[in-house]
Order: sequence, then C-alpha cells, then structure tokens
Amino acid sequence: MVVATRAPERAPEPPGGERHAWDLGPAWYLYLSGSMVLVAVIGVLSQPGVRGWAGAALLGVVAALYLSYGRSLYLQDRYGTPITGVFALTVAALVTVAVHFAPILTFCLFVVAPMCFMTAGAVYGTASVGMILLLPTLTGWWRGDVDTLDALVVTGIHLVIIGFSLWFGRWFEKVVEESYERAELIRELRESRAEAARLSEEGGALAERERLARELHDTLAQGFTSIITLTQAVESELDTDPALARRHLALMRETAAENLDEARAMVAARRPGPLGEDTLEAVLHRIGARLGTELGIPVTVEVLGGPRELPGDLQVCLLRTAQEALANIRKHADADRVRLTLAHSDAGTLLTVTDDGRGFDPTVPGTGNGLPGMRHRAQSVEGSLEIDTAPGRGTTVRLALPEPEEVAP
Repeated sequence: MVVATRAPERAPEPPGGERHAWDLGPAWYLYLSGSMVLVAVIGVLSQPGVRGWAGAALLGVVAALYLSYGRSLYLQDRYGTPITGVFALTVAALVTVAVHFAPILTFCLFVVAPMCFMTAGAVYGTASVGMILLLPTLTGWWRGDVDTLDALVVTGIHLVIIGFSLWFGRWFEKVVEESYERAELIRELRESRAEAARLSEEGGALAERERLARELHDTLAQGFTSIITLTQAVESELDTDPALARRHLALMRETAAENLDEARAMVAARRPGPLGEDTLEAVLHRIGARLGTELGIPVTVEVLGGPRELPGDLQVCLLRTAQEALANIRKHADADRVRLTLAHSDAGTLLTVTDDGRGFDPTVPGTGNGLPGMRHRAQSVEGSLEIDTAPGRGTTVRLALPEPEEVAP
C-alpha cells in the first residue's frame, strides 16, 4: 500500500516563496483525475447497469470534493485536525458505497489512500483506508455472501496492510517533521550569519571611523593648529621683524605641504606622509626642529641604540605619539625647553618626550582626543603609555613598545 503524508501541523513557512510541501503541482492532479476516470470506466464496464454508473458517479463526487475543498485543507496548514479527519472519513464512506456497487472500484485506493494521508495525517488516513478495506468484507460476511474462513483470511490481510500503513505513515510524518525542522534551522542559521555579517560590517565601519578620527586629529588638525599659530605670529612680526615673519611663512608653507601629503596618504592608505622615504629617526629630528623654530625654544632630539628597522605599525605609533606630545606642548605647555628621546634596546623601543612647562593634573578628565588616542595606539601594538605630570613641574610622555617578533622566512 502506498501512503503519503505531509508536513507537520503549523510547519514553518518555506523560505524563498516555495510552494506548500504537498502542493504537488499539475502532475498530481493529472494522476488523480486520470486514475479516477480510468477506475470509473473499469467499474462501468465490469458492472453494467445502474450499480456501475452509481459507483462511477460516487468516484466523481470524491474527486470533486477533494479538488474543491480537501486540497485547501492542507494548503491552509490544517493537517491532522478534526476537520481533516471528517473529510477523510467522508471520502472513505463515499468510496465504500462505490465499492459496494462495484467491487472492482477498490483499485481507486491507489489514489484515495494518498489523498487521505496527505490531507488528514497518518491516524485519520489509516482509519479511512481501514473503512474502505474492512467494511465491504465484513458486510459481505454479515450478509452471508462471504464464508467465515474467507472473511477471516481477507480481514487478516487487510489488518496487516492497515498496520503497515499506520507505521509507514507515522514514520513518513517524522521524516517530514525533521525535514521542516532542518529547514527552520538552516533558515535561522542564514539569518544569524546575515546578522553577524551586518554587525561585523557595522563594527568595521565604526572602527574605521575611529581610526580616521585619530588620524585626522594626529595629523591634519595638528597641522592646521600650527598654521594658525604661525599666522598669528606673522601678523605681529610683519612690521617689527620681517625676516622672522618670512621664516614663519616658510614653516607655514612646509606644514601645509605636509598636511596635503598626509591627506593623500590617508586616501591612498599608504605610510604616513612625514615618513615617506625617510627614516623614523630623521622625521623625529625634523618635527622637533620645527617645534623649536615655531616656539623659539631649544628642542633636543636624541636617538639611543642606533637606527633600527621597525614594522610599519610600530613606526606609525611612535611617530603619531611624538607628534601628539609635541602638539600638546605647543598648545598647552608654555615650556622653555623640550627633550625628545628615542631609545632602542633588546627589550624594545622607548619614546620619551619631556618638557618643563606648566604641566597638568592627570586626575582631571580631559575633553580632547589626544591622550585617549595615544593610549589607544599603544594598546593596538601591545605597548604601554605613561604620562608623568603635575601642575607646575612639566610633563613627561613615555611610550614603551615591545621588541617585534621576527617573522620566519
């Protein structure tokens, strides 16, 4: 006996707009219609007269009832509900009467059984098939048309078929349920992956915005601040000291050119503009000398341990920290002298920037991005940043970076 079932009750909606699990399409309806017509013709031919035509008419009623009402039951996810049970038992009753008129019509079970199972489920489907198989035999035995032994044999065979139908129907239901559960898990997995991708994209965008904010603060903003300071100095020097004003104008031009180079480097994602083809040590000497020229104070730059080739991220961290420390001295320190030291050792690299300016209270939260940016850069390369300061006794910034690990060839 071929049985069929459908998805479990309240099955999840198929993804991607797929059709219902038991909306089998034109092939199923062609099979149903063609089989019903064929069985009805056989019934009329084998049982001439009113009985044959009555049985064929009942099969037509069954087909019409399914196409007009039964199909909508499983499409509405009412599978296995009492209303579907009533439908299946009604179909079984009509078929049973048709078989009574023409016994050959029992062959319609090849269509009716899948119809009942896929609409009403294993329990109701088995009950309807059992009614179609058992009632004609029991009725014939009751009327005396079938002797007891034959009735027992046929009933036994039918009970085996019914039992197998119930087992197979339940097993098939379980398979379909697991398929729908798997489809639901896959759908949830896809949604989770899409959500993870979205969050990752948002996190990457936020990290990139923060990186750009630090770059802009450490480069362009400082350059513009320097240009503004130099502009104010030039305004006061044009009448009193034209030579010094020209030197400050040259510094302004140099600072603007470096800012432009920094902007291009950020757009092209290259090394920081001040580095270019120069070494880190040379750039530190240059920015220290510029600060001394701008402020008119001695700025000492010292490199200990000899030049060393450091990875790009460490060079950027050292350069940006030095730029930020010198920018803070320019804006806030009012210092008389500055000392910048870059020391290389077997333990790593230590950058120290010291001034004798007014200092500040490190326990008071600041409103700028300079110190948080320096700390973030240090943490990003597994370094440590220390700020030693107090009101009236200057400031010392120490950045310690570990010795980079050698990459195996």
